[in-house]
Amino acid sequence: MPHQDPPLSREALLEVFCTETRERLSRALDSLQQGPDACDYDLVHQEFDSLHGGARAVDLPWLEHYSRVVAGYARFLRHLRRGGQHQETHLLLTRAVATLVEQCHKTPLAELATGMAPEMPMDDLLDTMQNLMRRTDPAELSPCAHRPAPGPLQILVVDDSSTSRLLFRIHLPPEGGHVVYEAEDAAGALRVALEIRPDVVFLDYNLPESDGVSIARTLRAAGLDPCCILLTANVQQAVLDEARAAGFAGVLEKPVSRDKIAAVLRAVAQG
Repeated sequence: MPHQDPPLSREALLEVFCTETRERLSRALDSLQQGPDACDYDLVHQEFDSLHGGARAVDLPWLEHYSRVVAGYARFLRHLRRGGQHQETHLLLTRAVATLVEQCHKTPLAELATGMAPEMPMDDLLDTMQNLMRRTDPAELSPCAHRPAPGPLQILVVDDSSTSRLLFRIHLPPEGGHVVYEAEDAAGALRVALEIRPDVVFLDYNLPESDGVSIARTLRAAGLDPCCILLTANVQQAVLDEARAAGFAGVLEKPVSRDKIAAVLRAVAQG
């Protein structure tokens, strides 16, 4: 009969998770402390994205929430132009991660096991970052997309899910006479966009080998200037900030519906 390891207790699982968490936080903080020009924001995002999944697995909602938000701001900083606001946001994010590092080193395992959020200034730091975004100088943002001309639109939908692309077609309001094209990845998006020069591009936030924000930058680097809309089920403030900094005209929340698509297209038409 094959040997089976006994199931881990919650305390034992938390101990393993805490060790891994401290290592991930340390790597992220080391990178952030190198400063905004040298920081590897992709590494910071990956560490906190992994922490988010781990915190969910061990049922620590407070750490799951903070990890998700910090991961989003790390991606946002990767795309924000270097300058005054980038520097301020980087410093705030560094302080937030340093706070998490300190908390994870001083909080007893028994206290973590309760699942209760420890007292720390994380919310204040994240609120300050959010308020900073509201005061963004337009000169620090990526160039905004143009406003499409009135009439039927050439629409490109970039999503790796064929079901999602089909649902978009089904829910697209028919009265506009819009024409929809599809792509499932970054290479396909660029190929189709160069061929049809779309008015509006709906870009999935997460793709297997890329992301919607990076694809938007690729399209603009190729001389295209579509109105870009981010497709995502993760409508958190950090995601909205990242899209805004990258020049997106709006966000379409998944699952899509006819009313949601119509509202986004109306907003695009109104500029």
